[in-house]
Amino acid sequence: MSERFGAFPWDGELACAFRFTEVEPALAQGREVTFDFRGVTNMTSSFCNALVATLVAHHIEDFARRIRFANCDPLIRQMILGAIALGRREAKEFA
Repeated sequence: MSERFGAFPWDGELACAFRFTEVEPALAQGREVTFDFRGVTNMTSSFCNALVATLVAHHIEDFARRIRFANCDPLIRQMILGAIALGRREAKEFA
């Protein structure tokens, strides 16, 4: 993630574009996706929610089996957990 977005990913629109062009196609092919946060020191909730919460909302059934997060420091882990919770709430609204 840091190689693509830097140490501070902030732009939710970039996260959406990344999700549409790379993550969603990989999931559609049945592949697992790992987000490696080595080198990421912080990120905005806009970026995290656009990437993670939306993935949870649209892939609630297989999110835990096919999407992984690696090398998350405590701050990044908390942000991801918050986005997962938001995505779960959104998934319930879609159901």
